[in-house]
Amino acid sequence: MGAFAPYSAAWSLGVEQPLCPFLRVQANYLQNYSNELVIITPRSSPGEDILSAESSGRLRYRQLELNGRFSLKEKQEFFFSYVRSKSKGDLNDFNQYLGNFPFPLVRPNQISNLTGDSPHRYLGWGILNLPKKITFAPLMEYRTGFPYSRLDSVQNYVGTPNSDETRFPDFFSLDVRLTREFRIFFKPKYTVRCSFRLTNLTNHFNPLGVHANIADPQFGTFFGFVRRTYFVDLDMIR
Repeated sequence: MGAFAPYSAAWSLGVEQPLCPFLRVQANYLQNYSNELVIITPRSSPGEDILSAESSGRLRYRQLELNGRFSLKEKQEFFFSYVRSKSKGDLNDFNQYLGNFPFPLVRPNQISNLTGDSPHRYLGWGILNLPKKITFAPLMEYRTGFPYSRLDSVQNYVGTPNSDETRFPDFFSLDVRLTREFRIFFKPKYTVRCSFRLTNLTNHFNPLGVHANIADPQFGTFFGFVRRTYFVDLDMIR
């Protein structure tokens, strides 16, 4: 394998503007192009099958991000973010095969959506001081589901891999945290911080896997997700 010299070019533009004393908005645009990336391509020759490394890979990424900051008073503020993005490139990027054991499964290369492509993503988070010295911190995320590929019984692509027609369900999660600090009466210089945290409050179905093999009787069925979970944390502060 000879020496490869991948190169990339990126540019970004951002503007920020306060709309009123308690609201500030920001817009950012990012564009990234990478060429001559190393890709792995399976090839056949008389008597043997080989994996060929070529510097012909490409990657394209575009992102528009809109942010808002809403400030009520000291240490009480909320943030909102929307990201519109698109990532597309060669699927046989060399990096994804590093450490693949015992032998990587390499399919014919195609250009399509990358596995982490999520065109729409909304985020909201903040911190609010409640009575009784309780701090309330919510975190909300909603995004388009990631794409996946249909496969046949020998793990070859069926149709276009990672197409917009084969995506996981949209992801939604609402997490909250309630925090309160208590002074230890017999040790005045120590404080105990008690936190109650709840993840996926709505118990939304966010699957981790899918039966992608068209020969599977459960083809197209999504499975596995993290249900509503509770956590209690205690921290000693000096």
